[in-house]
Amino acid sequence: MQAMIEEQITSITKSRSYGGRSLVCRPASGIRCLPSAAFTLIEVLVAMTVLSIMVLMVANIFQSSSASWNIGTQKADMNTAARAALDFMARELASAVAGPIEKPVSEGADYMQFRQESPSDLRFLALANEPNASGNERAIRGVFFYLDPTEYSLRAGQKVKTAIPPTPPTLDCYFSTSPTWHNSREGNLLITNVWELNFYVYTNETDLRNGNYIITPPQKTLSELPLCVDIGLVMLSDDDMKRTLALNGDVSAQTNFVARNSKLYSTRVYFPNRKGYGGR
Repeated sequence: MQAMIEEQITSITKSRSYGGRSLVCRPASGIRCLPSAAFTLIEVLVAMTVLSIMVLMVANIFQSSSASWNIGTQKADMNTAARAALDFMARELASAVAGPIEKPVSEGADYMQFRQESPSDLRFLALANEPNASGNERAIRGVFFYLDPTEYSLRAGQKVKTAIPPTPPTLDCYFSTSPTWHNSREGNLLITNVWELNFYVYTNETDLRNGNYIITPPQKTLSELPLCVDIGLVMLSDDDMKRTLALNGDVSAQTNFVARNSKLYSTRVYFPNRKGYGGR
């Protein structure tokens, strides 16, 4: 009797295990064996772990892509700024003048000068587009290119100073053998993130062949134009400049970082009119 009861119970209700879920079967009622609708704690934890890993992977990919885009943008901006600055300096240097010239008054001849103040400071006279107020000379302006070491920026300035009335208005390069534009420097910002600026001035063909450029200081003043000038710009991107300045206490680390991450831009400017300039 006991055996018959146990067999009947087994045939009515059977418990099975399927994937960790309880399967309840009731053959007598014709209901199919289905798993319960709930998830186990282990399944929930595994799903959350997989989802977290996927989210972290996507976030890392997005962060890396953003960083790469930012680096590329800064490098492109650096290239554009450097090339624009070199082109501007080359155009100004191409219009430079130097050499003997008659003064507007009866005082003989004077010399317009080409001057290198330091390796990163070049000063010269260049032609201007407008005539001078006296009407007797072509307009000439003093031009400055120099590195501002406090801001790591390239600055450019132009200066035309006339005599104080009632003296006839004349440009300072005619008015004095030591032009006043040598004594001061008024420059506007041209580009930033300049780590080094160097002007290599070659006075003649022999010096150029031998690599003998003018060594300054002391300052060097020429009474005629040199053969050519090489301009070298060492630049860093915005982020690299910040990292470089943060290494200010470690000279070796800073030098190595600049060597790895900086870029050198250069150009050469020849002077076709080296034999002086007539102002009338």
